[in-house]
Amino acid sequence: MGTYISVRGWVACREESIPQIKAVISSFIDKAGDYGFDASRAEMYNQGWVIPDTHINWTHYIFYGADIRIQRLSYIKEQLKTLSKEITHSEDWTTDYLTGIFHADHEDGIEGYIWKLSDGEFYEETKNDK
Repeated sequence: MGTYISVRGWVACREESIPQIKAVISSFIDKAGDYGFDASRAEMYNQGWVIPDTHINWTHYIFYGADIRIQRLSYIKEQLKTLSKEITHSEDWTTDYLTGIFHADHEDGIEGYIWKLSDGEFYEETKNDK
């Protein structure tokens, strides 16, 4: 049957960043072979992304949630790393980066991670390191 890990979290962004975010996520379909599976499987894992059509006030929230095979964890992790580095919004003399937080928990509780996106960087904390 396989071993699964539950991945869920959110990214906060500006509306102007949404097309770039969609492009980064879609670009990983062509890289599926680098992660040991095919494009149709990559499309399936990308279905975990939810980008609402509407939002309240100025911040958009994009969500990911799925139980995925543990062997595919690097596929989602690399998407998040790429998003954190490549998606920016510059206005006046400031540059805004994506912010977000994700949790990844093994189905048997033997491993877990907290991933944070902040200031153009991706941070990983092992839940046992608290």
